[in-house]
Parts: sequence; C-alpha cells; structure tokens
Amino acid sequence: MDLDPFWARLAESGLPFVLHVGGAPLQLAKAWMNNGRPPTKDWLGGGENLRTKDVALLHEGPEQFLTMMVLDGVLHRHPGLRGAIVELGAGWVPELLRRLDWVVKHWSRNDANLQGLSRSPSEQITQQLAFTPFVFEEVGSFIDQSNPDLYLFSSDYPHIEGGRNPIGRFETALDGRSEAVKEKFYAENFLRIFPKARVHGAAKAVA
Repeated sequence: MDLDPFWARLAESGLPFVLHVGGAPLQLAKAWMNNGRPPTKDWLGGGENLRTKDVALLHEGPEQFLTMMVLDGVLHRHPGLRGAIVELGAGWVPELLRRLDWVVKHWSRNDANLQGLSRSPSEQITQQLAFTPFVFEEVGSFIDQSNPDLYLFSSDYPHIEGGRNPIGRFETALDGRSEAVKEKFYAENFLRIFPKARVHGAAKAVA
C-alpha cells in the first residue's frame, strides 16, 4: 500500500512500468553450479552472461513480482496501470494466468484480501500487461493457450541475441493465425501498453 501513490501516478500519466532482464541478479547463486562438473560457458562463449541454468529460471523473479501485483490488488486498484515484461521470455505466461485464476477461485474462500477482486487475474493481466517472447519461442502456441492480447514483438536490435531474422522466425511461429492476430503482436499490443507512442507518432505524422 505504501507504493500506491507511485502506481497511481504511473496510471494517471499513461507511463507503463517495465520489467527487463537484469533487473534481478542475472545469474543464479554460485551454489547451484557446484555440481562437480566443469564450469558452464554462457551462450556467447564466456562466463559472464546467461548460462543454461540462468536462462531456464530467468523469469522466476519477475513472475513472483507480478503474482504479488495481482494478489495484493495493485492491478485491481489501478486499472489504468500498464506494464511490459521484456526479454524474459513468454512461455511461462499461459500457465501464470491459469494458476492465478485457480488460486483466486479456490483460496478466496479463506482469504478476504481476494474477495474484492472484480476481475479475474487473467483478465487483469491481459488488459494491463504484455510480454515479449524470445525469437526462438513458439508465440503462436502461447496465443492459442491464452489470447493474442498478451504478446509483443521485439527484435533487440542491434544486439545479436535478437537473432538474424526475427520477423521471419516470428512469422513462422504465427503461421496460420489471422492478420488481426499478427497486427496485435507487431503493433497494437505495444500501442495499448505505451499509449503515448501512438499520440507522439500521430503528432509527428501531422507535422
């Protein structure tokens, strides 16, 4: 509750919050690497960046944060608040929606803090948040498991981790989906989370 004025200010101003890789420790505690095996190189061939175990659990801290934002009623109290979760993958998102929906459904019988929620967690997250999948993830499958309003295109240009052909790879993952679904992924979901981008773009076009 102490941070409610901050969340209210963001909501009123139309400025989204952003969770990005590296906001929490980039690598797991060294104890998890103490397995009697040779040190693991990161994906760039060194040891300072994301290694196998790091990337497998990269989303856990942000997922915990978003879970608290829902269960503590922050998104509920500030329906105008928007957020983007960037470079943390998106394969965990459909299950997050399912899990929070059943937690609220069943635990609200004993948790008075949940009884005032007028929107389900999946509705709150869909309406107020969006996630960027990694280029190698099957975003079409994630959309099928949840809905097309949740995911944002990103290329990470000019960084190499975005892949050499992100649009081509995402097009393959979205094969068979409608043009409306693709338009949400490539543009409309971003403009919903970052509404000032639409206003500034329109003003620039008029100028």
